[in-house]
Parts: sequence; structure tokens; C-alpha cells
Amino acid sequence: VIATVRNVSRSGALVAAAGSALGRTLEVKQLDVCDEASIRACLDSIPGRHVDVLVSNAGVGMIGPLECQSLAAMQGLMDTNFFGLVRLVKEVLPDMKRRRSGHIVVISSVMGLQG
Repeated sequence: VIATVRNVSRSGALVAAAGSALGRTLEVKQLDVCDEASIRACLDSIPGRHVDVLVSNAGVGMIGPLECQSLAAMQGLMDTNFFGLVRLVKEVLPDMKRRRSGHIVVISSVMGLQG
């Protein structure tokens, strides 16, 4: 299992939770869904770029009235939540299709449950 984080220096809680699995059955790698080069570098570090299951749960939220949000903040949200997923899928899907094997799991925001 490879867990990815945007900033490896902030992965302390993940590393602590991993316990003895870290380095044996779990690796932590850097990957920023907003940066195609970061995605490519992470996938290139995996032998054969072989991904059986992609679980995409990267996301950011925005709370407050629309008129109080800047367009730049909204664009950043879409870049992470939507285009980040698109970037990941575009990188892993060709190999999955070639192998005729693989799964993609997308976890969306809990905010969708809020009225």
C-alpha cells in the first residue's frame, strides 16, 4: 500500500498510525494532485507504474456564503477536488486498460450531506 501526501513533512500522524506496517506493507510518498509532475514522479517510483487500486480522497472544502468566496479560492478547490482526480485517472487508467485489470475508488466530500 502506498499512502500519498502533498507535504511529507506533515505526515507525522500518518506515520505514527502506520506503526510497524511502515516500510513493510505501507510506504508514504509525496504526491500533489494539482501538479502533473508530482503525480508522474510518484507513479514512476512504483515498479512498472503498476497500480491495482487507486483510492482518490484528496479534497479541500469551502464553508461560507458564495459572495464571500474569492474566485481564486473556488478555482483552487476545483483544481484539487475535480481536476486532481482527472489528473490521477489519466495517469493510471491507460495501464489498467492495457492490463484489463484495476479499480478506481473516488471518495467525495462529506459536505455533500450538509444542506
